[in-house]
Amino acid sequence: MSPQLSLYADPQAEAAGAVAAVAASLPLSFGPAPAQGPARDSSPDVIAVAGHAGWTQRAAEAISSGARGVVVSSPVPEDVDPLAEAAADAGAAVVLDQRWAGNAAIAGFNGNAHTVIGGALANAVLLDSVAVAPPGTEPLQLLTEHLSVIVQCGIELRNLRMIQRSPNGYTVAASLPNGAPAALQGIMSSALPATANVSVLTSDGSAGVVLPDPAAAWPAEVRAVTAEGATTLPALYESAHRTSWSRAHSHITSGKPATDLGQFRAALALLGQLTG
Repeated sequence: MSPQLSLYADPQAEAAGAVAAVAASLPLSFGPAPAQGPARDSSPDVIAVAGHAGWTQRAAEAISSGARGVVVSSPVPEDVDPLAEAAADAGAAVVLDQRWAGNAAIAGFNGNAHTVIGGALANAVLLDSVAVAPPGTEPLQLLTEHLSVIVQCGIELRNLRMIQRSPNGYTVAASLPNGAPAALQGIMSSALPATANVSVLTSDGSAGVVLPDPAAAWPAEVRAVTAEGATTLPALYESAHRTSWSRAHSHITSGKPATDLGQFRAALALLGQLTG
C-alpha cells in the first residue's frame, strides 16, 4: 500500500484548488499536516501553493523548508527556471494544477489521447481550438491555460500571431509544422460552459478533445473520425484537481521526476511570441 502523505494548504491555496475537498476524496493518499502550517523542523510532505504572482518564489521556499512536493493551483506566467533548479537539487516534485491541462485525458502523457491527436496531426489540414472562461477572466491567464493545453496535447505551433485581443477574448493565428493553418480563440462568456476544445481536421476525418471545467468530475471527450469510422475513447470521470494531486502522490512516492515545469516553460515560450 502506498504511504499517506501529509499536506498543508494556506487559505489562498485552498480557495484556488479546492484542496480540502480533493484531499478528503483521496484519504489513503493524503492527510492533514499535524502542525498549523509548515514548520521548518517538521514540514509537511506536500504544500499547496496558490498560483498568483510570486508563486515560483513561494514554491521554492516550500521546497527549501523540506517539502517533498508542491502542488500549484492555476499558475500565472512566471519564470520557472529557478524553481526547476531548486526542485531538481532537492529531489522534490512540482505539479501544476491547471484548469484543463491537468485533465486526466491528456495529463501525464495519456497514451491513448496523444495517439489519437498525433495520428491526425500527421495529415492535418487545419487545427481549430477554442477556450471558454467566465467573464472577468484575465485574457493573458486564459491564453496561458489555452497554450498549456496545446502543449500537453503534443501539438507544435509555429509563427504565432495575435490577430485580436480584448477584455472579451482573443484570436491567435499560427501554423503547424506541415504548414497547415491553426487558429486559437479565447472567449469570455457565461453563455457557454468553461471548456477547452482542440480539433484537428484531416483530408478525410478529424480528431479532437473536449476538456470540461475541473469543478466536478465531468469526463473529457476524445474522439477520432477516419475513413474506417468514428471512435470515442472511454470516458474518465476524474477532475483535473484530483488528477493533479494523484500525480503529485505518484511522483513523490516513486521518485519519478515531474515534467510540469518543462511543459509550462514550453507554453510560456509560445506566449512570448505573442507578447514579446
